[in-house]
Amino acid sequence: MRNLLFCLICLSGTALCAQTPVTTVGQVHAATARMKPETLQKRFLLKPGDLFTPARYEQAQDDLHNLRVFKKLDFSTQEQNGKTDIFINAQDGYYIFPLAFAAGGKKSAAALSLAAGNLFKQGESSFFFVGGSADGFSTMAGINLGNDFFSINYTKLNFDQRFYQNGWSNTFGVFSTTDDEDEYASRLLDQVHTRQEKVTLTYMRRLSRTVRAFIRPEYVRNTYSQERLDGGLHNQITFGLRLTDDHRKGANMGALSGYGLTDKKKSLQNLPRARQGYAANLFYSAGGSWTGSDYTVSKLGLEGAWMLELKNRHMLVAELRAQDALRASFSDEILSTDLLSGMGRYDRQLRGTRGAGGMVSFIYYLLRNETGLLSAAPFYEIAYVYTGGRYRPHSGAGATVSYKLWRFPFPFGVNYTHNLQDGSNQIGFVFGGKF
Repeated sequence: MRNLLFCLICLSGTALCAQTPVTTVGQVHAATARMKPETLQKRFLLKPGDLFTPARYEQAQDDLHNLRVFKKLDFSTQEQNGKTDIFINAQDGYYIFPLAFAAGGKKSAAALSLAAGNLFKQGESSFFFVGGSADGFSTMAGINLGNDFFSINYTKLNFDQRFYQNGWSNTFGVFSTTDDEDEYASRLLDQVHTRQEKVTLTYMRRLSRTVRAFIRPEYVRNTYSQERLDGGLHNQITFGLRLTDDHRKGANMGALSGYGLTDKKKSLQNLPRARQGYAANLFYSAGGSWTGSDYTVSKLGLEGAWMLELKNRHMLVAELRAQDALRASFSDEILSTDLLSGMGRYDRQLRGTRGAGGMVSFIYYLLRNETGLLSAAPFYEIAYVYTGGRYRPHSGAGATVSYKLWRFPFPFGVNYTHNLQDGSNQIGFVFGGKF
């Protein structure tokens, strides 16, 4: 009986193996137009000798699509002697494209960007950006090359901070286009003129397909019209880890020049089954005399996002964020807008020593065709910040309706946000977005 059972198990295993044969990758052949074939093979996830599975083969293709420098990408395979050879036919090129845009609201902002891709034949992307508003200006440059990412940012702000009952203060920043001065003047408790100068360097290294590590030193100087606040240097360094898999990428600037649309046809097709994606970010910021800071800074943060993409491409998105200012003076406290998703627009925010927030949104595609995507994205977001001896909520609900051309990577449309704390409403033009 035992021998019979053993035979049945062996036969079952044989049948299973016959249905799903296990193979390894043989040779990876690449034909390119601009970059060297060896460069493309290096950027391809599967290498000779790796285990070949349909899932990993699909991931490897997606990685090349996400470089966004190809006008054509064809993949094929050939099996022989228990190995799978992979053939890649790629038509890569380069692009460099300027773009100017403006945002409106109670305050206006304008910016100019310059994006480039594959100039050095490495599948890299680079950018330059400068923008300004009544609150100040910011400029940034960066390059993503292989497993490495570098950027430098300079920001100079000149604005008023206004403080209200229950810990509320106005929002500020180069692209904060809301202004609460008229609407909330009757609740004003205090006002401080503020100047901030910041230089940020970022280096990120890709450790694996899903894991990245980064370091971000910052030079920060704050100047206040009132000496009782913490004017001076707030230099700090942030260390972090990022984990992402099958999560939607950002803007595809190559599309403006006709590149990076190789998966357009695939994106218009329904999925064979619903799929999930996720992203997580863990970071720690520290500063003190050892960074040249006049104040001690110690902050811990965690961010997470989960996405469910349905068969018809509609998406359910959820986000969670938490921060704890273990040691921080006034300028480095937690802001409720840092704990919200960015889907909503608000005149005011809370600041405190710690807090957490969450968001849920459903992206529904009203139209999906060869020209572009029309979507409606209702959302709800809430954050709790510990201030004044208790946790106080900052929440809002609303929706964004936007249209995105395949050949123009930024969604543009209208956003409506209802603040659930004070009942205020914000309606503004949207240019760019998270999907």
